[in-house]
Amino acid sequence: MNFLIPSVSACVLLLSLFAAGDAVSADNDDSGGTLGLYHENDMFAGTDRYYTSGVKLSWSSPNLERFSDSPYASPFLPLFDLLPYINETEYQKNLVFAIGQNIYTPDNTETYGLVGGDRPYAGWLYVGLGVVWKNERVRNSLVLDIGVVGSWSYAQESQRLVHDVRGFDHPNGWDNQLHNELGLMLAYERTWRFPHITRRSGFDWEFLPHAGAAVGNVKTYANLGAELRFGLNLPDDFGTGVIGPATTTSTPVDGSMGAERSWFPLGMYVFTRMDGRAVGRNVFLDGNTFGSSHSVGHKLFVADLSVGFAFNYKNTKLAYAFVYRTKEFDNQYEPQGGRTNAQLAK
Repeated sequence: MNFLIPSVSACVLLLSLFAAGDAVSADNDDSGGTLGLYHENDMFAGTDRYYTSGVKLSWSSPNLERFSDSPYASPFLPLFDLLPYINETEYQKNLVFAIGQNIYTPDNTETYGLVGGDRPYAGWLYVGLGVVWKNERVRNSLVLDIGVVGSWSYAQESQRLVHDVRGFDHPNGWDNQLHNELGLMLAYERTWRFPHITRRSGFDWEFLPHAGAAVGNVKTYANLGAELRFGLNLPDDFGTGVIGPATTTSTPVDGSMGAERSWFPLGMYVFTRMDGRAVGRNVFLDGNTFGSSHSVGHKLFVADLSVGFAFNYKNTKLAYAFVYRTKEFDNQYEPQGGRTNAQLAK
Protein backbone atom coordinates (compact mmCIF):
# COMPACT_ATOMS: atom_id res chain seq x y z
CA MET A 1 0.00 0.00 0.00
CA ASN A 2 1.20 3.50 -0.83
CA PHE A 3 0.36 6.53 1.27
CA LEU A 4 0.67 10.25 0.38
CA ILE A 5 0.15 13.43 2.43
CA PRO A 6 0.49 16.99 0.91
CA SER A 7 -0.25 20.63 1.93
CA VAL A 8 -0.30 24.11 0.22
CA SER A 9 -0.65 27.79 1.22
CA ALA A 10 1.01 31.08 0.27
CA CYS A 11 4.20 29.11 0.86
CA VAL A 12 4.37 25.43 -0.20
CA LEU A 13 5.38 22.54 2.02
CA LEU A 14 5.52 19.24 0.18
CA LEU A 15 5.60 15.88 1.89
CA SER A 16 5.26 12.84 -0.33
CA LEU A 17 5.45 9.15 0.42
CA PHE A 18 5.27 6.73 -2.49
CA ALA A 19 5.95 3.17 -3.56
CA ALA A 20 9.33 2.99 -5.24
CA GLY A 21 10.57 -0.28 -3.86
CA ASP A 22 11.87 -3.34 -5.64
CA ALA A 23 10.71 -3.66 -9.22
CA VAL A 24 8.02 -6.29 -9.76
CA SER A 25 5.98 -7.05 -12.83
CA ALA A 26 2.80 -5.04 -13.10
CA ASP A 27 0.55 -8.09 -13.35
CA ASN A 28 2.09 -9.53 -10.18
CA ASP A 29 1.70 -6.34 -8.18
CA ASP A 30 -0.41 -7.33 -5.17
CA SER A 31 -0.04 -4.01 -3.32
CA GLY A 32 -3.07 -1.99 -2.29
CA GLY A 33 -2.16 0.87 -4.58
CA THR A 34 -1.15 4.34 -3.45
CA LEU A 35 -3.02 6.31 -0.79
CA GLY A 36 -2.21 10.02 -0.68
CA LEU A 37 -3.09 12.80 1.74
CA TYR A 38 -2.23 16.40 0.73
CA HIS A 39 -2.51 19.51 2.88
CA GLU A 40 -1.67 23.02 1.70
CA ASN A 41 -1.91 26.05 3.95
CA ASP A 42 -0.48 29.56 4.10
CA MET A 43 -0.02 29.31 7.87
CA PHE A 44 3.56 28.29 7.14
CA ALA A 45 4.08 31.77 5.72
CA GLY A 46 2.26 33.51 8.55
CA THR A 47 -0.65 34.71 6.36
CA ASP A 48 -4.34 33.86 6.08
CA ARG A 49 -5.65 35.10 2.73
CA TYR A 50 -6.33 34.31 -0.94
CA TYR A 51 -5.81 30.56 -1.48
CA THR A 52 -5.51 29.88 2.23
CA SER A 53 -5.99 26.11 2.52
CA GLY A 54 -6.27 22.94 0.47
CA VAL A 55 -6.64 19.31 1.53
CA LYS A 56 -6.88 16.26 -0.69
CA LEU A 57 -7.16 12.52 -0.05
CA SER A 58 -6.50 10.37 -3.09
CA TRP A 59 -5.96 6.76 -4.04
CA SER A 60 -4.54 5.17 -7.17
CA SER A 61 -4.77 1.50 -8.03
CA PRO A 62 -1.75 -0.76 -8.48
CA ASN A 63 -0.31 -0.77 -12.00
CA LEU A 64 -2.66 -2.52 -14.42
CA GLU A 65 -2.11 -4.18 -17.77
CA ARG A 66 -5.79 -3.46 -18.55
CA PHE A 67 -8.27 -1.32 -16.65
CA SER A 68 -10.51 -4.38 -16.39
CA ASP A 69 -7.83 -6.00 -14.18
CA SER A 70 -9.08 -3.85 -11.29
CA PRO A 71 -12.42 -4.66 -9.61
CA TYR A 72 -12.85 -0.92 -9.02
CA ALA A 73 -13.07 -0.36 -12.76
CA SER A 74 -16.18 -2.45 -13.35
CA PRO A 75 -18.76 0.35 -12.91
CA PHE A 76 -16.87 2.52 -15.40
CA LEU A 77 -15.62 -0.07 -17.90
CA PRO A 78 -17.99 1.03 -20.71
CA LEU A 79 -16.46 4.51 -20.46
CA PHE A 80 -12.84 3.34 -20.22
CA ASP A 81 -13.26 0.95 -23.15
CA LEU A 82 -14.39 3.85 -25.35
CA LEU A 83 -11.38 6.04 -24.59
CA PRO A 84 -8.79 5.96 -27.40
CA TYR A 85 -5.01 5.88 -26.97
CA ILE A 86 -4.93 5.01 -23.25
CA ASN A 87 -5.65 1.32 -23.89
CA GLU A 88 -2.45 0.73 -25.85
CA THR A 89 -0.39 -2.12 -24.37
CA GLU A 90 2.78 -0.04 -24.10
CA TYR A 91 1.37 1.78 -21.05
CA GLN A 92 1.00 0.88 -17.40
CA LYS A 93 -2.40 2.04 -16.17
CA ASN A 94 -3.84 3.28 -12.88
CA LEU A 95 -7.32 4.21 -11.72
CA VAL A 96 -7.43 7.33 -9.53
CA PHE A 97 -10.03 8.45 -6.99
CA ALA A 98 -9.86 11.61 -4.84
CA ILE A 99 -11.79 13.85 -2.46
CA GLY A 100 -10.67 17.34 -1.53
CA GLN A 101 -11.53 20.82 -0.28
CA ASN A 102 -10.06 24.25 -1.08
CA ILE A 103 -10.69 27.49 0.85
CA TYR A 104 -10.31 31.04 -0.48
CA THR A 105 -10.67 34.35 1.42
CA PRO A 106 -9.93 38.04 0.78
CA ASP A 107 -7.00 39.84 2.35
CA ASN A 108 -9.28 41.70 4.76
CA THR A 109 -11.06 39.08 6.88
CA GLU A 110 -11.95 41.37 9.80
CA THR A 111 -14.85 43.23 8.23
CA TYR A 112 -18.35 41.70 8.11
CA GLY A 113 -19.23 43.49 4.90
CA LEU A 114 -18.39 42.68 1.32
CA VAL A 115 -14.80 43.63 0.49
CA GLY A 116 -15.02 45.40 -2.87
CA GLY A 117 -12.01 44.92 -5.13
CA ASP A 118 -10.81 41.88 -3.19
CA ARG A 119 -11.40 38.23 -4.02
CA PRO A 120 -14.63 36.60 -2.78
CA TYR A 121 -14.93 34.17 0.08
CA ALA A 122 -15.31 30.76 -1.55
CA GLY A 123 -14.98 27.04 -0.95
CA TRP A 124 -14.69 24.03 -3.25
CA LEU A 125 -15.58 20.51 -2.07
CA TYR A 126 -15.14 17.84 -4.72
CA VAL A 127 -14.57 14.23 -5.66
CA GLY A 128 -12.37 13.15 -8.55
CA LEU A 129 -12.32 10.15 -10.84
CA GLY A 130 -9.41 9.69 -13.21
CA VAL A 131 -7.10 7.45 -15.17
CA VAL A 132 -3.32 7.47 -15.54
CA TRP A 133 -1.43 5.80 -18.37
CA LYS A 134 2.37 5.89 -18.37
CA ASN A 135 5.63 4.26 -19.37
CA GLU A 136 9.26 4.90 -18.45
CA ARG A 137 9.36 8.17 -20.42
CA VAL A 138 5.92 9.82 -20.12
CA ARG A 139 2.85 9.98 -17.90
CA ASN A 140 -0.68 11.08 -18.84
CA SER A 141 -3.39 12.03 -16.33
CA LEU A 142 -7.08 12.55 -17.16
CA VAL A 143 -9.25 13.52 -14.18
CA LEU A 144 -12.91 14.54 -13.84
CA ASP A 145 -13.68 16.61 -10.71
CA ILE A 146 -17.29 16.95 -9.56
CA GLY A 147 -18.16 19.12 -6.59
CA VAL A 148 -19.88 22.14 -5.09
CA VAL A 149 -18.99 25.78 -4.66
CA GLY A 150 -20.62 27.80 -1.88
CA SER A 151 -21.88 27.00 1.61
CA TRP A 152 -22.37 23.36 0.65
CA SER A 153 -18.57 23.10 0.49
CA TYR A 154 -18.41 23.60 4.30
CA ALA A 155 -15.37 25.84 3.83
CA GLN A 156 -16.53 28.24 6.56
CA GLU A 157 -17.02 25.43 9.06
CA SER A 158 -13.64 23.89 8.21
CA GLN A 159 -11.82 27.19 8.63
CA ARG A 160 -13.61 27.96 11.91
CA LEU A 161 -12.63 24.55 13.28
CA VAL A 162 -8.96 25.05 12.42
CA HIS A 163 -8.95 28.57 13.86
CA ASP A 164 -10.59 27.33 17.07
CA VAL A 165 -7.94 24.65 17.47
CA ARG A 166 -5.15 27.17 16.88
CA GLY A 167 -6.73 29.90 19.01
CA PHE A 168 -7.16 32.37 16.11
CA ASP A 169 -10.03 34.79 15.47
CA HIS A 170 -12.62 33.75 12.90
CA PRO A 171 -12.82 35.50 9.53
CA ASN A 172 -16.00 37.58 9.68
CA GLY A 173 -17.16 37.89 6.08
CA TRP A 174 -18.35 34.39 5.17
CA ASP A 175 -21.94 35.64 4.74
CA ASN A 176 -20.65 37.14 1.47
CA GLN A 177 -19.31 33.88 0.02
CA LEU A 178 -20.22 32.64 -3.44
CA HIS A 179 -23.63 31.01 -3.86
CA ASN A 180 -24.10 27.25 -4.04
CA GLU A 181 -23.27 25.89 -7.49
CA LEU A 182 -22.53 22.46 -8.92
CA GLY A 183 -19.02 22.38 -10.37
CA LEU A 184 -17.57 20.20 -13.13
CA MET A 185 -14.00 20.23 -14.40
CA LEU A 186 -12.18 17.88 -16.78
CA ALA A 187 -8.38 18.17 -16.68
CA TYR A 188 -5.59 16.53 -18.66
CA GLU A 189 -1.83 16.76 -18.12
CA ARG A 190 1.13 15.07 -19.80
CA THR A 191 4.59 14.90 -18.20
CA TRP A 192 7.82 13.83 -19.88
CA ARG A 193 11.11 12.71 -18.30
CA PHE A 194 14.58 13.47 -19.70
CA PRO A 195 17.06 11.85 -19.90
CA HIS A 196 16.05 8.18 -19.90
CA ILE A 197 17.52 6.86 -16.63
CA THR A 198 17.92 3.08 -16.66
CA ARG A 199 19.55 2.80 -13.22
CA ARG A 200 18.48 5.13 -10.42
CA SER A 201 21.61 4.82 -8.35
CA GLY A 202 24.07 7.50 -7.30
CA PHE A 203 23.86 11.20 -8.15
CA ASP A 204 21.80 12.16 -11.18
CA TRP A 205 19.54 14.87 -12.58
CA GLU A 206 16.20 14.83 -14.33
CA PHE A 207 14.15 17.33 -16.35
CA LEU A 208 10.36 16.90 -16.33
CA PRO A 209 8.40 19.26 -18.63
CA HIS A 210 4.61 19.13 -18.55
CA ALA A 211 1.65 20.55 -20.47
CA GLY A 212 -2.08 20.34 -19.94
CA ALA A 213 -5.48 21.97 -19.94
CA ALA A 214 -8.71 22.04 -17.95
CA VAL A 215 -12.24 22.92 -18.98
CA GLY A 216 -15.32 23.45 -16.85
CA ASN A 217 -17.39 26.03 -15.00
CA VAL A 218 -14.92 25.93 -12.06
CA LYS A 219 -11.68 26.53 -13.94
CA THR A 220 -10.74 26.70 -17.60
CA TYR A 221 -7.08 27.13 -18.52
CA ALA A 222 -4.10 25.83 -20.48
CA ASN A 223 -0.82 25.28 -18.63
CA LEU A 224 2.82 24.67 -19.43
CA GLY A 225 5.79 24.16 -17.15
CA ALA A 226 8.67 21.98 -16.02
CA GLU A 227 10.54 20.61 -13.02
CA LEU A 228 14.30 20.19 -12.67
CA ARG A 229 15.69 17.98 -9.91
CA PHE A 230 19.13 16.77 -8.86
CA GLY A 231 20.12 14.34 -6.14
CA LEU A 232 20.99 10.87 -4.90
CA ASN A 233 18.97 7.79 -5.94
CA LEU A 234 16.17 9.72 -7.65
CA PRO A 235 12.70 8.15 -7.25
CA ASP A 236 11.12 6.48 -10.27
CA ASP A 237 8.15 8.88 -10.29
CA PHE A 238 7.07 12.00 -12.18
CA GLY A 239 7.93 14.85 -9.88
CA THR A 240 6.46 16.88 -7.03
CA GLY A 241 3.40 18.77 -8.26
CA VAL A 242 1.03 20.66 -5.97
CA ILE A 243 -2.74 20.19 -5.58
CA GLY A 244 -4.44 20.80 -8.91
CA PRO A 245 -7.25 19.48 -11.11
CA ALA A 246 -4.99 16.96 -12.85
CA THR A 247 -2.91 16.15 -9.77
CA THR A 248 -2.95 12.47 -8.86
CA THR A 249 -1.23 10.42 -6.22
CA SER A 250 2.30 9.28 -6.85
CA THR A 251 2.24 6.62 -9.56
CA PRO A 252 5.83 5.36 -9.90
CA VAL A 253 6.93 3.19 -12.78
CA ASP A 254 7.21 -0.48 -11.77
CA GLY A 255 7.80 -3.89 -13.32
CA SER A 256 9.75 -4.28 -16.52
CA MET A 257 9.44 -0.54 -17.19
CA GLY A 258 10.99 0.41 -13.86
CA ALA A 259 14.64 1.35 -13.59
CA GLU A 260 17.11 -0.60 -11.46
CA ARG A 261 17.40 0.71 -7.92
CA SER A 262 20.43 1.22 -5.72
CA TRP A 263 21.10 -1.27 -2.91
CA PHE A 264 21.22 1.78 -0.66
CA PRO A 265 17.54 2.55 0.24
CA LEU A 266 17.94 6.26 1.03
CA GLY A 267 17.63 8.99 -1.57
CA MET A 268 17.39 12.77 -1.56
CA TYR A 269 17.17 15.60 -4.07
CA VAL A 270 16.55 19.31 -4.54
CA PHE A 271 14.12 20.61 -7.15
CA THR A 272 12.61 23.69 -8.71
CA ARG A 273 9.30 23.73 -10.55
CA MET A 274 7.49 26.31 -12.66
CA ASP A 275 3.94 26.25 -14.00
CA GLY A 276 2.37 28.96 -16.13
CA ARG A 277 -1.34 29.15 -16.95
CA ALA A 278 -3.41 31.04 -19.50
CA VAL A 279 -6.68 31.42 -17.59
CA GLY A 280 -10.07 31.53 -19.29
CA ARG A 281 -12.22 31.14 -16.18
CA ASN A 282 -11.76 30.90 -12.43
CA VAL A 283 -15.07 30.74 -10.55
CA PHE A 284 -13.30 31.72 -7.29
CA LEU A 285 -12.49 35.09 -8.87
CA ASP A 286 -15.08 35.51 -11.65
CA GLY A 287 -17.99 34.63 -9.38
CA ASN A 288 -20.90 32.26 -9.84
CA THR A 289 -21.69 31.00 -13.31
CA PHE A 290 -25.44 31.31 -12.79
CA GLY A 291 -26.80 34.37 -10.99
CA SER A 292 -25.04 37.43 -9.65
CA SER A 293 -22.31 37.30 -7.01
CA HIS A 294 -19.24 39.18 -5.86
CA SER A 295 -16.40 38.92 -8.37
CA VAL A 296 -13.08 40.43 -9.41
CA GLY A 297 -11.41 40.36 -12.80
CA HIS A 298 -8.92 37.52 -13.13
CA LYS A 299 -5.46 37.90 -14.63
CA LEU A 300 -5.04 36.24 -18.01
CA PHE A 301 -1.61 34.81 -17.16
CA VAL A 302 -0.67 33.35 -13.76
CA ALA A 303 2.53 31.53 -12.81
CA ASP A 304 3.77 29.45 -9.87
CA LEU A 305 7.44 29.03 -9.03
CA SER A 306 8.49 26.54 -6.34
CA VAL A 307 11.79 25.40 -4.88
CA GLY A 308 12.24 22.57 -2.41
CA PHE A 309 13.90 19.35 -1.35
CA ALA A 310 12.81 15.76 -0.86
CA PHE A 311 13.91 12.59 0.90
CA ASN A 312 12.90 9.08 -0.10
CA TYR A 313 13.47 5.87 1.85
CA LYS A 314 12.36 2.65 0.14
CA ASN A 315 8.66 3.28 -0.53
CA THR A 316 8.46 6.56 1.37
CA LYS A 317 9.03 10.09 0.07
CA LEU A 318 9.02 13.31 2.08
CA ALA A 319 9.39 16.72 0.45
CA TYR A 320 9.16 20.43 1.26
CA ALA A 321 8.65 23.25 -1.21
CA PHE A 322 8.29 27.03 -1.11
CA VAL A 323 5.84 28.35 -3.71
CA TYR A 324 5.50 31.85 -5.12
CA ARG A 325 2.40 32.72 -7.18
CA THR A 326 2.03 35.85 -9.30
CA LYS A 327 -1.03 38.07 -8.95
CA GLU A 328 -4.27 36.31 -9.87
CA PHE A 329 -6.74 39.21 -10.03
CA ASP A 330 -7.00 42.92 -10.68
CA ASN A 331 -6.23 45.16 -7.70
CA GLN A 332 -4.55 42.31 -5.82
CA TYR A 333 -2.46 43.82 -3.05
CA GLU A 334 0.62 41.69 -3.74
CA PRO A 335 1.56 38.27 -5.15
CA GLN A 336 0.98 35.26 -2.92
CA GLY A 337 4.46 34.24 -1.85
CA GLY A 338 5.47 31.63 0.65
CA ARG A 339 2.72 29.07 0.04
CA THR A 340 3.71 25.69 1.45
CA ASN A 341 2.74 22.28 0.14
CA ALA A 342 3.15 18.99 2.02
CA GLN A 343 2.72 15.51 0.55
CA LEU A 344 3.09 12.02 1.94
CA ALA A 345 2.63 8.91 -0.19
CA LYS A 346 3.21 5.21 0.36
